[in-house]
Amino acid sequence: MADQFQKKRPNPNNNKNAKKKNSEQHEFEFCQVCKLNHNKGRRHIYFPSHKNSLSSLLMRFQSKLSDVKFFVKTPIILRPEHADRSCLWCIFCDCDILELDSTFACGNAIRHLASEEHWKRVKGFMWKHGGEKDRVDSFRISEADFAKVNFELRS
Repeated sequence: MADQFQKKRPNPNNNKNAKKKNSEQHEFEFCQVCKLNHNKGRRHIYFPSHKNSLSSLLMRFQSKLSDVKFFVKTPIILRPEHADRSCLWCIFCDCDILELDSTFACGNAIRHLASEEHWKRVKGFMWKHGGEKDRVDSFRISEADFAKVNFELRS
């Protein structure tokens, strides 16, 4: 009978659940890859939906990059009437690359994709969004190719 009148005391070791809930609460942040707000923190990059979105985004940019690399091999003079139609959105640097003042097709895009700043931002993007670190060099134009293009453009 004495057991019926005892008060239930809270378990002092049960605070682990409260601490765990507090640590899982993150501020909302916008994911550029998924185009949604989430409060999952860094673990968001391991979700299957994020990985699929990242894969499709990188594949689309890779196809645009292959178009630009065509002009690395065969530089073509850009006509002024076509200059306003030629632009590239760099997902890594979050900027639009216009060809308005370029004399060769994709000249500004080639210059941008070969720059050191672009390479640093590609590495930062891959780290932040969980991309494969060994693919960093596939999203830029090598210095050797850029030097070759510069030599051909000068002649």
